[in-house]
Amino acid sequence: METFNKKNGVSVRAYQGDAMTLLAFDLQYALRKNLAGFTIRYGFEVNGNKQFAYLYNRMIFPASFYQANQVPFTEKNSTLYAPIQKMNWVHVPNTNINTSLPIFGNYTYEITPRYIKNGVLLPLNTDLTVAVNIYVGPFKVKNTELGFTRGFVSSVAYAKRFNVKNNRVRPAKTKDELLFDVKQVADVAKRWNDTKKQYENVPYTFEEQHQWLGWQARERILSFLDEAVADTTIIVKAFVYDLNEPEICKRLLELGKQGRLQIILDNAGAHGDSKSMETAFERKFKYVAPDNTAIYRGKFKALAHSKVFIQIKNNKAVKVLTGSTNFSTNGLYINSNHVLIFSDNKIATLYQDVFDASFGETNMKSFYGSSWSTGEFTFTGNSTPKMTITFAPHTRDAAQTIFDRIRKRILVASNADVLFAIMKDTNASAILDAVREQVKNEKIFTYGITDSIGDDAEYSVFLYKPNALRGVRVAAKGISNTLPAPFGTVAGIDGYAIHHKFIVVNFKGKDPTVYCGSSNLSFTPEQKNGDNLLEIHDDDIVTAFAIEALRLVDHFHWRNNELSDKPMFLDDLSDSNDMWYEAWFNSKDLKNRQRKLYIKA
Repeated sequence: METFNKKNGVSVRAYQGDAMTLLAFDLQYALRKNLAGFTIRYGFEVNGNKQFAYLYNRMIFPASFYQANQVPFTEKNSTLYAPIQKMNWVHVPNTNINTSLPIFGNYTYEITPRYIKNGVLLPLNTDLTVAVNIYVGPFKVKNTELGFTRGFVSSVAYAKRFNVKNNRVRPAKTKDELLFDVKQVADVAKRWNDTKKQYENVPYTFEEQHQWLGWQARERILSFLDEAVADTTIIVKAFVYDLNEPEICKRLLELGKQGRLQIILDNAGAHGDSKSMETAFERKFKYVAPDNTAIYRGKFKALAHSKVFIQIKNNKAVKVLTGSTNFSTNGLYINSNHVLIFSDNKIATLYQDVFDASFGETNMKSFYGSSWSTGEFTFTGNSTPKMTITFAPHTRDAAQTIFDRIRKRILVASNADVLFAIMKDTNASAILDAVREQVKNEKIFTYGITDSIGDDAEYSVFLYKPNALRGVRVAAKGISNTLPAPFGTVAGIDGYAIHHKFIVVNFKGKDPTVYCGSSNLSFTPEQKNGDNLLEIHDDDIVTAFAIEALRLVDHFHWRNNELSDKPMFLDDLSDSNDMWYEAWFNSKDLKNRQRKLYIKA
């Protein structure tokens, strides 16, 4: 879903993502001189009443600029006085700081270009204000729901809301490590008290922390399980790799107690240890379940790596949840991840059949080489997105066929863009080789992130380079947690920051496609791990994944730049030889390509 509007030489396009909006701007040539950025006001309804607010910008002008412009100190971060100095912006709706509940609904965005003349920020010119309307909330199209984790433990937003010294998402010590009470106090954070006009130490719970960090992925998973718990005609079948998220475990154990859960739980490596959380869950399950054989601890050639729940109602598969998100506190509250839910009996039945063909030692051993592991399953109905699903472990020939097809799709010369978020892109893989090759291709727009990147030139970071068309490829690890003023310190990351495994091809080109799921997109693991890989051809779903890639790349790209002790400020245009906006209109610069790509129909 997207919407477009223009007025007096100003153009704005808004794209709907999962509980977020991508806004793209453009200006006619005559309106570009002395551009200070964009003021963004947004309106939404609360209890039937329309409310308006300005977007918040953490980047501000120097204090002297605000003094000269007589701007109140408390308003310095409003885009009314700190305009956005980019030609696009991803907006995630505000969440109540005490409840972490987001404000969803129909939004109106009003975008106005702002100008500086002789050091003075000129007033809003409403003749140039362009308004666009779009829904902001949980993503659902064609019987498909989508959810992303926030994945921002290491961010200024987290530091402002929680205790920057505490990146723990589980209590240090508790009587029941697996099923700890999420309503217990996690820590205290300094928060602003409007009544007292001062900062105070305020306790916050793990639930509040988990809601904020887990974002829409957590909501989708818990809602899926709550629906099953509430309806006694539903049983759940589950492929599980990591398992230690307390609220998920509580719901699974309730289903198990009622004889309504059958589960394949990985036992590879540390998961099989007698002290692992997975083994603790197995003990609890066997204690409460009427049938101890309803849980199978196993692995394929290497791992049982899928993350899948299947709802079966009155003996008919009706809904399936899949994606990259492990059902663990790391998976939901540290990692950047995604989940997809398909409310379609044909898709759900496919996953049920694969589960049944995998359950038990004999079935799991014989899965490799079966029709399930060598086949490609395509769906083309009007009520669901067009897509192809494959299940690993594959034979070498089947894996080669899949990887060659995806590689060719990524390398098509007429592609407009390739966007990606991949946990690790240094493994042997024709798919990952193609992604790295396209990052160097100056004829298309590429923008992506991996969790970490090696020192070898082949695997190095590619930051934005002025006056160059080469793509951006950044890392989420190995970067400073001490940021320049006015940003301060952010929490470090324990575990992977990027756990996604998705590649978007042609977000703004022909046949938009996203490859996603639990597969690490590596050739050898694809022949050993139990995994599922989805290839989805749907404009709206691809757009949501594209926005997620842009959100993550922009956040960590800024962190990847060399950060010094020197404060960072908005460009006040005092240096006429280095205006912030010039790159966005330079035909030899990647930013210009990005501007033109996002604004086009």
